[in-house]
Amino acid sequence: MKYLATLALALVPLTSMATDLTIPAGQAYLVGVDQQELILDNLRIGNDARISFAPGVNSWRVHARVASIGKNVVIDGRGAAGVNGAAGISAPSCDEFVDGQPGDIGQAGADGVEIRLQLALESLGSMQILSAGGDGGHGGAGGDGADLDRGCGAEVAGEGGNGGDGGDGGRGGDVTFLYQSLAKTESGDSMVSRLSINADGGAGGEGGDAGSGGAGGSGRYETKKSLTGSGRKWVAGASGGLAGSPGATASAGKPGRILLDQLIMSTVKVAPTNSSSALSLKALQREIERLRKRVEKLEANQISELPASVN
Repeated sequence: MKYLATLALALVPLTSMATDLTIPAGQAYLVGVDQQELILDNLRIGNDARISFAPGVNSWRVHARVASIGKNVVIDGRGAAGVNGAAGISAPSCDEFVDGQPGDIGQAGADGVEIRLQLALESLGSMQILSAGGDGGHGGAGGDGADLDRGCGAEVAGEGGNGGDGGDGGRGGDVTFLYQSLAKTESGDSMVSRLSINADGGAGGEGGDAGSGGAGGSGRYETKKSLTGSGRKWVAGASGGLAGSPGATASAGKPGRILLDQLIMSTVKVAPTNSSSALSLKALQREIERLRKRVEKLEANQISELPASVN
């Protein structure tokens, strides 16, 4: 379900910040740490283009006066999955009381990238925005305890190691998509119906399996010589070791918040260059900051009503 609001917003990229960004059809584009906030005159994304994010990029905010987006475009800000924990080492046979080592804990999944797009759309073919948290890594299995057989000459086998706990799932990144339609033949509602957003939290990692206790040896009769002659004597078998405990399954990450809103935007023309241009620039900066705060207030007021995902 879409949540629509009407907001008069000046779309005024400053001259010193305005630029164009074109991603050709079928190309992969990596957003670097120096591109986490872009104010653009024109944004052009071709069919089948894919946008991903370099390590260290936690958010991406794009404000474009004119945007044209092709078909099957993907913005992939999913968090990386956590690394699985290593399995514990099993104890060698015939080592009395030697236990298997515990498994390592799984690594937590990374959080999804926060994505905020504010676009005046000329066209939108179809696009997916993915900001789900990464799944937590699974815990490593515990190692097995030392086995004892008839020839070991020991009495108690080793215990199994505990399984490692799973890693927590990463949090889904917040997604904000604010739009206005510039197309004469299609409404904004129609265009964003071809937009898919996933901001789910990552799944928690499963706990590692418990290590098995070492096997004990069976009892037996042994023939022993003495001063009075030979005789058979019963020798008790070795006791088996206890199994370890399985690791705990971790918690899933929280879903990110999604805001999808239509804006009524008014274009404010930048005054021609003259002796007062510096003052005009500062006034525009103050206006953009004021309007940014209004949008953030709108988001905060609607957060409690928003679903975890939009398809």
